[in-house]
Amino acid sequence: MTGMLTGSKLRMIRSYKGITQAQLAALAKVSASAIAEYELDKRELRTDTIRRLCQALGVAVTYTVDGVEISGP
Repeated sequence: MTGMLTGSKLRMIRSYKGITQAQLAALAKVSASAIAEYELDKRELRTDTIRRLCQALGVAVTYTVDGVEISGP
């Protein structure tokens, strides 16, 4: 699914924004270990989690027929 939030995209956006994994975890209300697992693609991102992560990172979420497209930063 083109545009889908992947671990590497999550890590890139988080780094660009200057936010640590622990800070993002607190903002998105998930555990810091979950953020690490998402970034390593060891844990699947659910749509509701993607929404919370994008809100915490200040990027837009656009829904498409084939998945979730992330626009920004």
